[in-house]
Formats: sequence, structure tokens, C-alpha cells
Amino acid sequence: MTRWILGLGVAASLAVPPASAQVAAAAARKASEAAAASTTATPPAPNVRAEFADPIEAAQTLFREGKLAEAQAKLAVAAAVAQLTPFETMVLERTRAALAQRQGQSAVVISSLEAAMATGQVAKADEPSLIEALVGVSAKEKDHPRVLKWAQRYIDIQGPNENVPLMRIQSQLATGDERGALAALSSRIGASDAAGRAVPEAQVRLQWQLQRRLSDAAAEATLERLATRFSKQEYWAALVAPVAQRAGDNDRILIEAFRVLRATGGLSDADAREGMVETALRLGQPGEALAVAEEGMAKGLYPKGPRASNQQKLLDQARKAAQLDQADRKAAEAAALKASSGEALVDLGWAEVAALPVGAPAGSAQRGLALIEQGVSRGGLKRPIEAQMHLGVAQWLVGRKDAARATLRATLELAQSAKDPMLDAVRLWHLFASASTTP
Repeated sequence: MTRWILGLGVAASLAVPPASAQVAAAAARKASEAAAASTTATPPAPNVRAEFADPIEAAQTLFREGKLAEAQAKLAVAAAVAQLTPFETMVLERTRAALAQRQGQSAVVISSLEAAMATGQVAKADEPSLIEALVGVSAKEKDHPRVLKWAQRYIDIQGPNENVPLMRIQSQLATGDERGALAALSSRIGASDAAGRAVPEAQVRLQWQLQRRLSDAAAEATLERLATRFSKQEYWAALVAPVAQRAGDNDRILIEAFRVLRATGGLSDADAREGMVETALRLGQPGEALAVAEEGMAKGLYPKGPRASNQQKLLDQARKAAQLDQADRKAAEAAALKASSGEALVDLGWAEVAALPVGAPAGSAQRGLALIEQGVSRGGLKRPIEAQMHLGVAQWLVGRKDAARATLRATLELAQSAKDPMLDAVRLWHLFASASTTP
């Protein structure tokens, strides 16, 4: 039983890069282009001297024509003018930055833009593009202290490019400030949520990874968000793993973990499939065990590997038990209909639903659902929370999704108030039904 749980532990680690280098590189390119565009036109000039204006305008014209060497020569002439004013210095340095950017001289771009900003002559409207360029080029050069400095300035002036705060977070991570990075990222995600803006999966995933690393209590809720919003098998596997681990020897909880894993496409190896087949057989669900094994056979996943002989034995056992179960079906159903308790009706109905292959037509579960509904209505159930949970799952499978969500939500509330052992399992199914899509 522990083999497949250990496998899920690996899935739950979900190696996530500290931040997207591709995002930073793309932002750096865009920022540098913006810097170049903003530096090729001389701003309205108060008292610019002719001996400076003529060569600097010539340098900008040559730059636009792609004549970089000639532009560099004219720039040198402008730089040689004595006693440049702060405004002239600003124009000179911005033009120098544009040339350096085109020539791939990142260090010159950075020093020139910082010199331009230091003059105090950069127009307010131009500040965001220049600072964005500084952040982008600094990020490309992995100059994290400079990224942190200028990204904060960009945030303070409410610059519009959302990649800049992300690059700041990346530099926080690179300098070991994981808590600061998490705080900044969580604030950013919270603001997007409040404004009704979609949050990219990469940001939520990074938030979860940092929360786990820092033992933040919000990590579980973030993982639930990943699973229900983006619905990838790896997120569901990470949700299921701790439930399976906490289940211990409780097969009734363990099988529900397997069922959610199966429903989300997570039975991806022979060990996990073997674990579900074995658990289903112990619980007297041979039809389900056989369906799980046959699905694996169809995909070439079962029996397979060093435990193939044991898996084959379980398959043979499931086939034999399922045949006996089917032969006794009519008598068992007749007895259940006569019983004062609805327990047997629920069990028979759920056995029929659980034995369906993944992706079966919605109508296939209708008969099983009807039996479960009769059993729940009759009452006298030993495990009412579990019965209600199975009712919700069956409703989902027949396409009654709103009813399924309502049933599972109500069941979750009951399980929480009663501190029922099935609480973890009910929460998994409730999340499954709440997901925008499923894998």
C-alpha cells in the first residue's frame, strides 16, 4: 500500500523554478526597446545650446538610420561640449543608452540611464519606460540589487508593466529573501483577485511552492486553487497524497483517494493501479477492481514491471469475484429492496457506479444513482456521510452537476461539524465537483 503513496510524494514536490527566466528575458528585451525608442528624440529643450544641439540631433538621426558608428562619433562631439547643463546631460545619456542598447553593451545602458535619471530632468511621462529598461537590463545581467532598487521605484510611481514587479520578486528569490518574495507575490495575486483579473498559473504555482517551503498554512488552499482552476493531474496528485497518507489502514478513505486520482487521470503507473485494485478487492468491490485493471491493460500499464505477476493474480481474482458478484446481483437487489434499512441499496448502487469505466456515457450511472437515492431516502444508514458523498459523485457522473455540487457542499458541512473520518475524502470530491474543468 505504501508504494504508490511514496510515488505521490514525489508528485507532490512539483519541482517549480524560483521564477520564470523567460518572463524576465522577454521583459528585458521589451524594456530595452522602449528605452531606445524614448531616447531617439530630443525632448523640448529649455536653452539648449547650438554647439550641443547640432551634434546630438545628428547622432539621433544617424541612429535612426542604423549608422551606429557615425552616430557614436557625433555623440562624442556632443559629450565634449564644456559645462553641460543637467538637461543637456540627460539628453546625452539617453542617446548614449540607445546606442549602447543597439550594440549590446548592457553595462553602458545601465550607467547611462542611471546618469540620465540622476539629472532630475527626465519628464514624468518618460520615467516608467526608462526605469523599466533599467530593471529589464539589470535582470538580464543578474544584477539583483539594482533590480530591487529600480523595481521598487517603478512600483512607487505606479508603472504599468506588470512584469517589473515579477522581476523584483525573482531578484528577491535570487538574494534569498523568500519571505519577502512570498509577501510581494501574495499581495499581487490578492490585488488581481480583488480586481477580478485572471492570475496566471505560473504565479499561483510559485506562490504555492514558496508557501510549502516556508511552511505557510495557506499552502493547502493555494494547491486547491491550482487544482480547481488549472486542473492538472500533478496538482490533483499532490492533493490526494496527504489524504492517502493520513488514511493509514482505513481502506474506506484510501479507496476514495484512489477514486479521485483515477477520475483526474492520475493512475499513471502500475503500482498505483495495483494499489487501487487491491484496495477495491478488500472492500468487496470486484467490479471496480476489474474496471481499474482493464483500463490499465488497455493502456499497456497493467500488469507491468517487476510486480507484474502479483498484478496478474489480482486481475484474475477480480475477474472471478466480479463474475460471482454479477451472478448474485438479482438476488442481492431483491433482498435490498425488502430491507428496512437503505444500506444495501446504497451499497449496490455505488458498486454499479464505481465499476463504470472512466469516461462512460452519463446515462450509464443512472441506474446506480437511482438505487443510491432510494437507499438514502429510506435511511437507517451505518455511514450516512459516505452515502451522501457517493450520492453527490453519482449525480456528477450522470451530468447533474449543480445538484452534485449542492449535495457535496452540504455533505462537507455535515462532515466538518461531525468531525467525520471521511472529511478528507468528502473535501476531495467537493473540490473535484467545484473545479472549472477536470483533467
